[in-house]
Amino acid sequence: MLKLLAAPPTNDRGPRYMERALAAVHQSHRINEPITFQYGLFADRIGLFVMFPDALEELVAGPISANYPNCTLTTIEKLDEPLLKWTTWSSELSLAPEIFPILRHAQFEDLLNGTFADPVSGILRAVKPGKGIFCSVAIQIVPAGRRRRRRAQEAIRLLDREFFRRRHRLAEFFAEHITRRGLWFPAWLLGLLARQSPHSHRTTIDTSGSRIHDREENLQAASDKIGGHLFETHILLVAHAAPDAAKLAADRLRHLAGAFGAFSHSRLARFHLGRIRRGARFHPRGQGSLLSHEEIATLFHPPTATAAAERMQTMEFRELEPPPKFLSGSKPDGVTLGRLLFRDDTRTIGMDAEARRRHLYVVGSTGAGKSTLLLNLIHQDMLARRGLTVIDVHGDLAADVIDRVPKHRTNDAILFDAAADHVVPFNPLACSDPARIDQVVSGVVSCFKKLNDSWGPRLENLLRSAIFATVEQHGNFLDMLKLLTDKAYRDALVAKVSDEIVRSFWQYEFAAWNVQYRTEAVSSVTNKLVPFLTSRQLRAITTGSAKHSLDLRRVMDEKKILIVNLSRGRLGQDNSTLLGSLLLTAIEQAAMTRADMPEADRRDHFLYLDEFQSLTTPSTAIMLSESRKYRLCLTLSHQLTRQLDPDTYHAVIGNCGTLLSFRVGLEDAELLAPAMSKHLGQLAPSDLCNLPNYTAYVRLLVDGHPSRPFSMQTLPASKVLDPERTEIIRRTSQQRNARSTAQGTQQMAGVSVR
Repeated sequence: MLKLLAAPPTNDRGPRYMERALAAVHQSHRINEPITFQYGLFADRIGLFVMFPDALEELVAGPISANYPNCTLTTIEKLDEPLLKWTTWSSELSLAPEIFPILRHAQFEDLLNGTFADPVSGILRAVKPGKGIFCSVAIQIVPAGRRRRRRAQEAIRLLDREFFRRRHRLAEFFAEHITRRGLWFPAWLLGLLARQSPHSHRTTIDTSGSRIHDREENLQAASDKIGGHLFETHILLVAHAAPDAAKLAADRLRHLAGAFGAFSHSRLARFHLGRIRRGARFHPRGQGSLLSHEEIATLFHPPTATAAAERMQTMEFRELEPPPKFLSGSKPDGVTLGRLLFRDDTRTIGMDAEARRRHLYVVGSTGAGKSTLLLNLIHQDMLARRGLTVIDVHGDLAADVIDRVPKHRTNDAILFDAAADHVVPFNPLACSDPARIDQVVSGVVSCFKKLNDSWGPRLENLLRSAIFATVEQHGNFLDMLKLLTDKAYRDALVAKVSDEIVRSFWQYEFAAWNVQYRTEAVSSVTNKLVPFLTSRQLRAITTGSAKHSLDLRRVMDEKKILIVNLSRGRLGQDNSTLLGSLLLTAIEQAAMTRADMPEADRRDHFLYLDEFQSLTTPSTAIMLSESRKYRLCLTLSHQLTRQLDPDTYHAVIGNCGTLLSFRVGLEDAELLAPAMSKHLGQLAPSDLCNLPNYTAYVRLLVDGHPSRPFSMQTLPASKVLDPERTEIIRRTSQQRNARSTAQGTQQMAGVSVR
């Protein structure tokens, strides 16, 4: 098994933590299967890799993950490979004398200034690929046997005898060969002679764990090493280059060996480069050099923030651990959001019906993966025969949804394409329940107010009275325009208004205005209404009778699929925004009419709002808090938190049970990080800024309580199985629900007071 070990650029956990991980590996690893730590190339970037038998995954990966929780261990198939025509050169580094240590990580620390010069920087730079060549370093370890450990311990005791204290060259020869084959016998004979001499009285070897490496005595350093967890270690240097680049390959191997020279000390142990072999990669055999867990941790550990190397493989973001309990999305009432992204955990993560009733908020910059997530959720709802509405102000999401309407939902689909030749009639002033006229009026006024900066009490009073009278008399926007501009029509309609306050306004207050004042007041209303009605498309949609208007209550109760395309590119931004706000208000009103049925009988209806900030009104906050009771489940998506006014933002954060963030800018990240964290500091703004595409952090509602934030990856968009079905869906919806724009324009001529 091959795993990529990646650290964040701000990693502050140095070799001491790898030392602990290796100690745990040594204690558990009692078989002779090697574990390999490697510096190499993956995706054309320098990386750290760990290779081990599959059976040892928990033994090796577990301690590393536990000591480096902010690092990732990702399974990969293989490293980058050289060109087929290239040749391999390799050599092995050996340590001599191996009973003495190399420089260890504590000797690279500046305790006075509190800094650490990460020693792996030199290795990372040496491995960097060059023109026509790339290299790798493999450190293969196996726990050392007891016999070899005892031999090393005995050698240290003999070196402390007076015989070797007085004969330094013989001591060097003995230390280098006593633990290895070859010249072991002469070294053994020297050991026999040393046994006859007395112990030295000048020093006492201390094997305690407390030591200061830069002032330690040679034998004390050796004793500290042998007293640790020992591994038999092979260090293999490999270079790949063209067949005629033997000199270049040899130079790079010597350069790699020089990088390890930074760990050597003249009075302790030194690395020696073996014979350079050409051809197939050399596989080391026999006993390796003895290295302690502290030495290996110094040679191989996740780079800290002080390690600087070009093209280094680093973590783009932090993988956060999922909660212990969550839903997979496989239940009949659930949906799948994506897959976990935490080490090798790739289980699916989902939401159940109760969590969806508490709403889902999705935020992320353009291209980060929001539309793919929404498309997958919508497709799952369609396949499960759920009712849903999609409002899209761009048009791309709506088109993708139409492409994926299942065959068994053909008759359920209602395509509301505001720029098509055939449109679905929708009268924003339609109200079937007289008791709800006030709510309809308030919602429509809020929609107009959203688009206009110029607003005053006189304008709002006149607009509200005009809308109220028109709604009560089952009119439309064209009737409202006639109410304002045609005295005869106004007198006939006002006489039928049942509300005394509204009727009194028209008969007394409005009638008392002088001509100039009245003209100015009426103009302030008509200049907001006329631009909307000058669009033939919008006239055809909104000026039909209330009787033939889109029945949003029926859409909810009968589990229909309403797909609304409000493409700004075809309608214009203001028209798209106003029509979308009116639709959203009408949906909210339709949901609240479900109060006339028991809550258990209300079917869930899922409302998807892409770029929802352009559709919000002051009533949006109320909708977020109240819609759950009426089984209107919201999924809100947009790009930037600053697109929302403060009241709407706080309503979204406070009422949406599940928060999901793709990559965002720093300003948004500073708001979202604490909002998504269950405890302070769980999520940092920098985490949200560095997410790759289709990757997100999510705070999920589990059993009615928000979880801690964790990382996930969205699933690929579902495929379009039958492109020809798109035209069938459009044609069926047109025949069942739409009328031509020409027909709608002709019918407007006959609109009158009822």
